[in-house]
Amino acid sequence: MKTLLKTLALLLLMTGTAQAQSRMELARQYVELPAVQQMMRDMFSPETMYLQMKASMPAAAKISNAKKRRIGNVMSQGMMQVLPTFNKVMIRESARAFTKAELKAMVTFYSSPEGASILRKSTGFMNKSLAKIAPQMQAVQKAVTPAIINILKD
Repeated sequence: MKTLLKTLALLLLMTGTAQAQSRMELARQYVELPAVQQMMRDMFSPETMYLQMKASMPAAAKISNAKKRRIGNVMSQGMMQVLPTFNKVMIRESARAFTKAELKAMVTFYSSPEGASILRKSTGFMNKSLAKIAPQMQAVQKAVTPAIINILKD
């Protein structure tokens, strides 16, 4: 009976490991899809990097287009250096966050022309949307800053 229990326990352990490996491999497939990789490069593009930095600047700040490009390029080059690490983190976190069925569905969908198109458009769509509400976001940041300072003083 003990031998049977040990065998069953070992079998369950091996099955769990195989499932984890399978889930990790599915996560890797998802993250390594060309459309996902392009989306991540787009997130670190000079334009996106400048827009993110601009959101933390005063609304009245005037910066020439040439300086915007230079700032975006410097930030993008720096962020591109962390892209390999970001890929590893995305794989690990995707495997943790999504079920095998979800990962399979994501790989299937984002491998399709429609899914790849959605990913290609996502960064630009989000950038434009965030740019439209940037003044409101800055107003909220300004309004909550005293409360944050009080919290930090406590």
